[in-house]
Amino acid sequence: MVLSGMRAGWLKTWEERSILRSVTQGEVREFVWNALSQARAAAYPTPPHGHHPNFVGAGRASERLMLNPVYLKAETLLAGPDQVLKPLREAAMKSGKRVILPHPDKAGQYVSLEGLHPSQLKRVRDVARLGQPVLLAETAIDLVLVGAVAVDETLGWIGKGYGFPYRGLEVAAPWACLAHTLMVFEELPCEPERRMSLIATPHQVLTVG
Repeated sequence: MVLSGMRAGWLKTWEERSILRSVTQGEVREFVWNALSQARAAAYPTPPHGHHPNFVGAGRASERLMLNPVYLKAETLLAGPDQVLKPLREAAMKSGKRVILPHPDKAGQYVSLEGLHPSQLKRVRDVARLGQPVLLAETAIDLVLVGAVAVDETLGWIGKGYGFPYRGLEVAAPWACLAHTLMVFEELPCEPERRMSLIATPHQVLTVG
C-alpha cells in the first residue's frame, strides 16, 4: 500500500523546484529519512539518517516475509547486519537455516553463523569471534536479505549508499528487503540501484509477477 498523500507531497515539492527529472538517489534518501523521523516511524537506532532504517512494524514485515515460499524454501541466507533485519536473522538461526553475515571488520569477507544460537551473539564482535569464515564463491546462497531506504512497486531499490551490497556483490539468488510504507513509492523518481525479488512491508509482500 502506497501513501498517496506522501507521493503527492513528493511530486509537488520537486515539481515546484522544476527538477523532477534530475532527482538524485541522495535526495530520495534524505526525503525518506526525514519522512520517517517526522512521522515517528523510525525505530532504534535513531535518527534513521545514514542507515537502512529500522522502523515501527518491522516485526510484522518480517513475519510476512517468513511466510513467503521463497523464504521457507531457503536453506542458506546471506543477510546484512542492519538492526531492521535482526528478527529475520534470529528466526532463521532458530529454525536451523544457515545464516551468513559480512565480517564486521574485514570488508569483502563473510562468516557463517551455522550451529550458533542468537543468544550467543550479544555484541558485534561475537560474529567475528564465533562465526566460521566462508567463501561466497564456494557457497550456494538461496536468499539475500538486505536493508533498504526507498523502494517502489516495481521492486526498485535504493540503499543507504554504502555497505556490503555495494561491494560488487552479485549473488545468483533472490534478493529481499523490509520496508515501511513511507519507504514505498509507486515509482521511484530516479533510477533504482537494483531490483528486489521480494519487498515485505507490515501490510503486504511485493513480489515478481
